[in-house]
Amino acid sequence: MPQTDTTLDTLGRSQYALLRTFRRDGTAVDTPIWFILDGRTALFRTKIGPKTRRVTARPDVELVVCDYKGRATGSDWLTGTATVLDGERAQSANRALHRRYGWQWNIMPLLKIPGVTNVHSDLPLREKLRRARNRALWPDSAIVSVELAATPGSRDRATP
Repeated sequence: MPQTDTTLDTLGRSQYALLRTFRRDGTAVDTPIWFILDGRTALFRTKIGPKTRRVTARPDVELVVCDYKGRATGSDWLTGTATVLDGERAQSANRALHRRYGWQWNIMPLLKIPGVTNVHSDLPLREKLRRARNRALWPDSAIVSVELAATPGSRDRATP
């Protein structure tokens, strides 16, 4: 089996991936994410903000298997191209993510967890309760699609 297939299989079995996006100056920004793998496409939800601006300005990204705190586990990095989805494609991906992560999908981002940055944890209680029951894509969130390249490997991080 080619190394890329093994890396994809490992990624597909993982609950977490470390997403590496790049600022305009080429500086890498690493973020642990929950995701679903559909063939060679990784899908994840993120709050609309710096990460969505980075992937819009510079769509080349990297993914590697990690733990919940974002510590890479030693597998190969996969490179890809990110696109922010909208409309039914985003809603469909959100439903697939709900199926994969179950009740945790809407609960975990709302909790304060030591050592983990959850961008929705400071919402008022009433809004947290509303979001916990809502299976649609949250209005301040986006679904990002990452089309993974055919070969594993990390880009030169110094080059924008």
